[in-house]
Amino acid sequence: MRKMGSKPAKMIAALSISAAVLASGIPGTAVVHAEKPVLSTSSPVYGSESAPAVKPLWSLPLAKFNQDGRSFTAAIVEEGRVFALVTGGQLAAYDGASGKRLWKYGAGLKPLLVYDQGIVYGLTKEGYVYAVSAGGSKKWTAPIKADKADSINPIGDTVYVTQDLTLFALDRATGKLRWKVTETEGSYTAGLTDVMENSGVVLRMYYVQGALSSNQINAYDKATGKQLWTSFRQMTPLAVKDGIVYSVMDLFMIGDDDPVNKSLHIAVLNLKTGEKKGERVYKWTAKPEAPGQYSFGGAYGSAFLDGNDLYIYQDQVVAKYNFSAYTPDGKPVQRWVTPNPRDYQPLYRVHNGRLLYQSLHNNSISVIKTANGQILHSPSGIPSVQTDLYGNGLFVARVDGTLEAYNFAALKPVFSVKTGARDFESTLKSGNMIYVRTGGTLHAVKLPASLTTG
Repeated sequence: MRKMGSKPAKMIAALSISAAVLASGIPGTAVVHAEKPVLSTSSPVYGSESAPAVKPLWSLPLAKFNQDGRSFTAAIVEEGRVFALVTGGQLAAYDGASGKRLWKYGAGLKPLLVYDQGIVYGLTKEGYVYAVSAGGSKKWTAPIKADKADSINPIGDTVYVTQDLTLFALDRATGKLRWKVTETEGSYTAGLTDVMENSGVVLRMYYVQGALSSNQINAYDKATGKQLWTSFRQMTPLAVKDGIVYSVMDLFMIGDDDPVNKSLHIAVLNLKTGEKKGERVYKWTAKPEAPGQYSFGGAYGSAFLDGNDLYIYQDQVVAKYNFSAYTPDGKPVQRWVTPNPRDYQPLYRVHNGRLLYQSLHNNSISVIKTANGQILHSPSGIPSVQTDLYGNGLFVARVDGTLEAYNFAALKPVFSVKTGARDFESTLKSGNMIYVRTGGTLHAVKLPASLTTG
């Protein structure tokens, strides 16, 4: 009679023997060991939290253009409407909430669109500037042949168009060309798109190359286009007030270059003549990481103006001054310790009581709270390719094809949109809607109330 349970006992014994053989090996039997990596590193995702995925309310294919090896589209949103170039290079307008097409205009248009005071400005394939009302009616066309125009700038009663070294001034009401000025090639290398107008004077920035290369301000008479003056080694004006131009001076290689006792100089120029009336000098003491090391520009000496607050980046510190109450050797109103300048670059913006910085490594956003100097970092991990901030909505598009929306005040995720494409362009916003552009398609997404304010 067979004993019950003898077969399971033998099976257990066999399994035990097999395990022992695998562990110790027997002569003539190969043993496979786990491999040891040559290198093993990790990149932790800090502050990552999941957010609910949402789907767009509607989507729209856009016309795609190619330049310098990249693909891009042309779209703007204003007053609850989307204006975009679609198939065939037509300008089309859509209701922002429903996606319903309202009207179309033209064909073969170039990817340059600007909206101002109820008018859409753009460029035809011939280089003519056109003006169309928000309702779709043509206002005028200016045959100036600016087929490579860089920007269209409606300012006051004039529309300024930049095309490399050429500046056009058009009458805003009729499109009639008032004047055109072209700086001769040679020392002039490029004309920048920055254009300002104040008290009958037009200011434009250029890059000038020579023994010393730097930016230059050119001033023109608004009525005639006659050049009034130029000022070399000057940055884009911080402000133009009461007939005075305030501009940071570029003193690299002609200044003191002291690595410890450093300063930033702001030129005070007469708007009409360019005559230098004086300088504002702001000084600080730096601590180089290595003896004799001199760092300049960006976090190591630059500035921006927000209302009456002048912010100056002073190496390891950012200082705020009262711009309207300058005194030589004056002290700052506030100072904050900055994120490490080797890792974070200033974005020259202060928003909702926070100074903005961006990581040089993964493009994530960090902030300094001006109330207490606390440094906060937005979630990092998957690198971002596009970041946009509107009010309390921070929108981060990442290389995996996902756009994440964050509450800027809390730096917490609110929702995400999976697009299936990774070549993002700037996110657009109007009212309670955002418009995500990627892969040649525009996606309309409705925002929660928490992201529409601020």
